[in-house]
Amino acid sequence: MARVEDYGQESPTEQEAVKALADLIGPQMAEGLWALSVQAVGLRRPVKTTAELRRVAEHVMEVGGLSRVAGRSLKVRIITYEALARTAQV
Repeated sequence: MARVEDYGQESPTEQEAVKALADLIGPQMAEGLWALSVQAVGLRRPVKTTAELRRVAEHVMEVGGLSRVAGRSLKVRIITYEALARTAQV
């Protein structure tokens, strides 16, 4: 994905989102929860854009527990990336 060159920040990816979720709830649960969340928000994998990732992250947050932590972390990462990208374009 795109890189914000001035800040060295890579765009968040589905792969890193699932890995972060797996670090908290295990790989099988993470993969299942991610797949169900993607489907629940009406998307298909692979999830590519930050807007799509944000929608899935918000759904993951609704599950609660450690999933909420992973979803919130991804959402913050997306917001940060988008803000930096806007700043770098100006």
